[in-house]
Amino acid sequence: MRKFLRTFLPLLLIGLVISCGDNSTGTDPEPEPDPEPEEPTTGTLEVTTSTGGSDMDSDGYTLTVDGSDHSIGTDETVTVEDLEEGSYDAELSGLAENCSVDGDNPQQVDITAENTTTASFDIACEAMLKNQIVFVSDRNTNINLYVTNPDGTGQEQITNSSRKEYYPSVSPDGTKIAYTNMSDGNIYVINADGTNRTQLTSSSGNDLLPRWSPDGSQILFTSNRDGDDEVYIMKADGSDQTNVTNNPNADDIAGAWSPDGDRLAIYSNRGTDGDQEIYTVNAEGTALQKLTDNTHWDGVPIYSPDGSQIAFISDRDGNNEIYVMNTDGSSHQRVTNNSGSDLFPSWSPDGSKLLFQSDRDGNDEVYTINSDGTGATNLTVNTAEDGIPFWSPVK
Repeated sequence: MRKFLRTFLPLLLIGLVISCGDNSTGTDPEPEPDPEPEEPTTGTLEVTTSTGGSDMDSDGYTLTVDGSDHSIGTDETVTVEDLEEGSYDAELSGLAENCSVDGDNPQQVDITAENTTTASFDIACEAMLKNQIVFVSDRNTNINLYVTNPDGTGQEQITNSSRKEYYPSVSPDGTKIAYTNMSDGNIYVINADGTNRTQLTSSSGNDLLPRWSPDGSQILFTSNRDGDDEVYIMKADGSDQTNVTNNPNADDIAGAWSPDGDRLAIYSNRGTDGDQEIYTVNAEGTALQKLTDNTHWDGVPIYSPDGSQIAFISDRDGNNEIYVMNTDGSSHQRVTNNSGSDLFPSWSPDGSKLLFQSDRDGNDEVYTINSDGTGATNLTVNTAEDGIPFWSPVK
C-alpha cells in the first residue's frame, strides 16, 4: 500500500497541475486592435527680418507670437515650433525710434498641422543724429549745415547749397532738421543726412527760428509776414500755420517749447519800457507770464531737458552772456563770463552742458560749457565763421 501511494501521489499532483493550468475552451482569443495614431495638431512658424538704411538698431528686436517673446536680430530667421493650428498675430517690437516696419505689424499668420508657415518683416531705418551737434559754417564759401560730435570730432558738411542756411533745429527723434533758408526767408526740413529737402513755408516775409514740439508733430517759428514779428505754430508738414501771439504793437519772437509741450518760451518788447524780456505762453497764446523784468536785453530762451530751467542770453552785465533761471523766472545765474559775445544756447540731452556760439577768440566758433560755467571748450577751431549750434535731443 505504501508503495502504491508513493507511486500514485506524484502522478495525481501532476494531473492536478495540468488540470488547473488548462482553462482553454479550444478557441484562441481575438487580439486587441492597435490604437489609431493621433493626428498631429501643431505646426511651425518661421519669421525672417531684413533691415536696411542708416543707424540700424544693433541689439535687434523682440518677436511676440502667442504671448511668448523671442529675440531676433536685424537680419535673422527665427523658428517658433509647436503652435496649435489656428491664426496668430506675429508682432515685432523693440525698434529704435528711427526704424519702422514697412507693412503690417503685427502680421496675422495661419498655422496648419505638420506645416511650416513663413512670415517676414522689412525694417527701414532713417539716419539719426544721436547726441550730435548741428551748426552753420561758411568754411566752404557758402553758409551750409554741418554736424559734429560733442568733443569736436567728426565734423561733416551735410548740405551743399548756394543758399544761406540758418537756425537749424533737430527733431525729437533725431531724424529731421528744420532750418531757415535766408535766400528766400522760408523754412525747410531735411533728413538728418541732408537728403530729401522739403519746403514748409512760403510767405512774403521772413520765417525764422524753427523749433520742434516735444512730440515732433508741430514746429514753432517767428514770422514778420503780417508786418511785425509774431510767433507762429504749424504742423510738421507745414500745414495749419497759425499766429499765436497776434500782437501788432510789438515784436514777439519764438524761443522754444517746454518739454511737456504745455508752454512756449518767447521774447518780446511788448513791455512799457520797450526792451526785450522773456515770457512764457501756452500754445493758444493765452496765460502770458513775464519771467524777466529789467532795462536790458533778454532773449533766445530754451528749456532744459527736464523742464526745470531756462537758458537765455542777456546783456545786463555789459555784453551778451548766457544765463540760466528757473522756469518761474527766479534764481538767475550767469554761466559765461568773458569779453566776447555769447549767443544761441542749446542744452545737451542730459542737461549737464550748454552749447553756444562765441567770438571770444576773435571769430565765431561753437563752444560747450558745463551748466555751472566751468570747462568752456572750443569745438570747431578754425578761421571760418561757425555758429547757431543746436544739440540733438537724442541721447
